[in-house]
Amino acid sequence: MSDDDFDTDDRSRRIDDLAQRAVDSFMTLVRRGTALAGGTLAIVSLICIGSFALGVAALSDGIQTVWIVLGGLAALVAIGSVVVAIWRLLVIRTMSVALVNEVHALIASDARSERVVIETVESSDGVQDESAVVMSRQFFSMRDAVGPRTSQFVALGAALRSITTFPLLMLLATAITIGFAGLALIFLLALAL
Repeated sequence: MSDDDFDTDDRSRRIDDLAQRAVDSFMTLVRRGTALAGGTLAIVSLICIGSFALGVAALSDGIQTVWIVLGGLAALVAIGSVVVAIWRLLVIRTMSVALVNEVHALIASDARSERVVIETVESSDGVQDESAVVMSRQFFSMRDAVGPRTSQFVALGAALRSITTFPLLMLLATAITIGFAGLALIFLLALAL
């Protein structure tokens, strides 16, 4: 064997290890995100459905009909955004083998992509104790590196899209839920008077 063979084998092992570490970071984020989204779903459902029911009880006539339509739509968006986030994260679990292969191909494609993956993995290793939302921010640069080649990296593109949209979906659900909580107080006062 020549020195070139050793260099090639060593590079191949490094790429394999890096690809596996990147996918492990994905899976850590999926576990944390799923747990966070599960708790969020319970709270969002309780507050939105409770506030919706209070609104139906407190309001009457035409405004009640408006509340049923608008409040129902807002509750559906809040609960639906959390369900979509959970579903997207769970889909990533089924793609782990394809993810390793595609991350390997991304790393091997050029030095810039390899650097982006290294930086993403190292930065996500540094925030292992942080929340899923904080960890998901680390994957934006990898998403940008894959961006123009989504047809080549289908599983990786889908996983990155799921991870990087997770905070937005959680923020949407939280904002609507805070609005529903405020309205619930108003409806409780209306029912008490």
